Amino acid sequence: MKITNISILIQILILTLFSPLNLVSQNCAKNIINDMQLPADSPLHGTDTLSWGMGNSVIENLPIPAKNKKGEFYKAITNWGQVYISRAGSSATNTRCQIKNVVTKILQKDGKWITVQFGSPTGAAFREDFANNYSIDAGIKDETNNGGGISIKVGVCKWKGYNFHFWTAEPARVDIDVTKIVAVYTSCQARLIIEDPNKQDDRAQCKNLMQMGADWWLNKTTGWKSDWTANSGIAGGRSRWIKNEWQTYSMCTLKPEQIIANPPCEN
Repeated sequence: MKITNISILIQILILTLFSPLNLVSQNCAKNIINDMQLPADSPLHGTDTLSWGMGNSVIENLPIPAKNKKGEFYKAITNWGQVYISRAGSSATNTRCQIKNVVTKILQKDGKWITVQFGSPTGAAFREDFANNYSIDAGIKDETNNGGGISIKVGVCKWKGYNFHFWTAEPARVDIDVTKIVAVYTSCQARLIIEDPNKQDDRAQCKNLMQMGADWWLNKTTGWKSDWTANSGIAGGRSRWIKNEWQTYSMCTLKPEQIIANPPCEN
């Protein structure tokens, strides 16, 4: 076992045995630490030449708040998520990925987490390597009457070679106070559902992966610039299998001990 994995186990043991937090917060903190510390469940399909395609967690642009290469503060942020099939492929064609409760929380200097984005996602099916930023319609289905949120398919049928890249529908970006912000957390909930109940349930063959993250933006309205001064990555959590039951997928810029001390969880 690697030393880093031993360290993670120690952090979780401390959380379980000595934390004054309630059980919900303990489990939440443990899951966030795992999303930022454990290896990815699988590399992402169609990303063989890309360093981030291994699906591991990454923290890209610290400290918080951050500036671009011109010395300008990024004064807005957005959450993002992405769903891929495994690099080994997926044979399921009657399974959809249902996603809901996409959230962004900001930790302020006073120690309080505030929710700045929350709701169902919107997005598009992008080429798996994001070449030329090309995308097609993702075939989003409203799942209000089936537990909430939306559902999509990735990597198969008409979406072969495409992921699903998403963010909170409204607001798509939010302002931040650079004098107060010290950390960022994003999350969503996801599960696998059957598309057509009259056809075979092939969820066991579905190899969908989820990652959550966040990006900086100069402001809420600026467009993308080729010199990368308009936006930048903040961080991303590891890729994890999407299963039949609801699970929470997250990203947090804090260190494990900081997450344990002040988790961004619902009490």
